[in-house]
Amino acid sequence: MRRLLGFALLIGCCASSLCQEPTTTYLIVRHAERLTPEADALSPQGEARAQELAHVAAKANVAAIYHSDKERTRQTAAPTAAALKLTPVAIPAKDIKALIDHIEKNHRGQTVLIVGHSNTVPMIIREAGGPPLPDIDDKEFDNLFVLTRDGCGEVRLVQLQYGAASP
Repeated sequence: MRRLLGFALLIGCCASSLCQEPTTTYLIVRHAERLTPEADALSPQGEARAQELAHVAAKANVAAIYHSDKERTRQTAAPTAAALKLTPVAIPAKDIKALIDHIEKNHRGQTVLIVGHSNTVPMIIREAGGPPLPDIDDKEFDNLFVLTRDGCGEVRLVQLQYGAASP
């Protein structure tokens, strides 16, 4: 029995290093700054941040762009879409499981950009296999989460920042 257990542990250990499934990379951000807390349009600072996002994403081999059905997420994604000549896809903010399922089915092994909201970014990360995170503070707009997920189930999350620092 001990030999069998040892062999099973050895197989499990080595199987993870032999995984040949492609790694999907998610770049996940909250929309940029709005004109007012109630507005659905970006402020000049938000427009500048959206341009910074395009600069960052241009070097990341982004194959697809997703955003919620709100104008502020569309405006945040627009400069990146224009720079990369991609057509962004709008997915209702509440359809997080459908979003991740769609990405895993259609963009496995690629890099995708997702623009969400202060409360949906942590849910997107969690649905993609990442750790639970609190909602993003209402004044934070500079987070860039990079989540990688290989086909064998290993997930890594890195939190970076881009553009001007949030207050």
